[in-house]
Amino acid sequence: MKTFITFLKEEATEEGGQLKHIHHAEDRPLMHGHAGFEHAYGALQQAHAHIKAGQKSSNLTMKYDGSPSIFFGHHPKTGKFFVATKSIFNKDAKINHTDKDIEKNHGHAPGLVKSLKHALKHLPKVTPKTGVYQGDLMHHAETKHLHEGFIVEAKDSKVSFTPNTITYTAHGPEAEKIKRSKVGVVVHQKYEGSDLHNMKATPHPDLHNFKQHPDVHIHGAEHDTAKVHHSSENENEFNKHMAAAKEIHDTHGQKMYNAVHPAHSGEHGHLATYINHTVRHDEVPNVKGFQAHLHNEHEKKAAKVKTEKSKAEKRSEGESQIKHVEKNKSSYGHLFSMHHHLQQAKNSLVKSLETHEGKYQHHIDGKKSKPEGFVVNHTPEGGKEEPTKLVNRAEFAKANLLKVRK
Repeated sequence: MKTFITFLKEEATEEGGQLKHIHHAEDRPLMHGHAGFEHAYGALQQAHAHIKAGQKSSNLTMKYDGSPSIFFGHHPKTGKFFVATKSIFNKDAKINHTDKDIEKNHGHAPGLVKSLKHALKHLPKVTPKTGVYQGDLMHHAETKHLHEGFIVEAKDSKVSFTPNTITYTAHGPEAEKIKRSKVGVVVHQKYEGSDLHNMKATPHPDLHNFKQHPDVHIHGAEHDTAKVHHSSENENEFNKHMAAAKEIHDTHGQKMYNAVHPAHSGEHGHLATYINHTVRHDEVPNVKGFQAHLHNEHEKKAAKVKTEKSKAEKRSEGESQIKHVEKNKSSYGHLFSMHHHLQQAKNSLVKSLETHEGKYQHHIDGKKSKPEGFVVNHTPEGGKEEPTKLVNRAEFAKANLLKVRK
């Protein structure tokens, strides 16, 4: 498990302007080479086994498109209840025990102030006396009347709310609970320890310790795969693409991973930014496209410096990297091919997982959509447990990236 502060810092890493939570399975080899492939392959196999077994546990959960991501619980030192955003890990940590704290720390964002005040007022009614939790805020009392930030509509025994990109709609008894509630949160992490700086994070919060209260609509993120239809077609596609990805890894792995330029790998490398570019523009990752991306990125860097010497240095570095890719285009080609097969294997799982929408129906800009995605918590042999996300990037990830850029 990761420490509280380390986990938060990793969550705050930016990816294409969007706060990154966890890695896409298919991107791991591009960022972390051999170890990345082993983790991605193991995570996808675990998700597949979970679906086949029809399980429901925090090993495989649904992603919720809430906003903001909030941290709440009783401070391990003082025992006082608090709420916070990711700014809790700032050098000047922003921890809110009172409404005045919220106004002082977040007064620049009126919508956030409203959300945090509702969380501070109502979440103590259900939260255990020990432990710190993380969740996505889905709705609060004012959003049932005000059309700003969230959108909540109570109509025909259903209720809808739009915390971020996706509009969620609940029906029947679930809708009635939401209508009566003052705040709604999906909890997906718990932290334990004697101090905020050394607390350990686990993606397996036990919500049985929470109390019940009509003012708080709270639930976990577990996805019941017993209600999922995993067709033979999807399973065959999964097995076919997993075998193809492993064949590339086993045959070309050492040479392929060693050929990647240091500036291209890692969580902030050019391969990661290129993949996001292809998602936004509906492009298939390939060597020539990556070379064009490198050229454009270094032209942007050249445009930001003033002297001709500095501009020439930026362009020269770009040309050097493009030549490196050309020299090793076979390895880069294998890497993109492996990425494709891992993505297709993941997509076959997502297709099956999406056959059960959980508690809500989903829409984006008024059009029927699917859930944001899913998360598998995988522990590789001899490694540490890490979450990997399974998302239909052609739908939600693209919509989210484009939304950020507007």
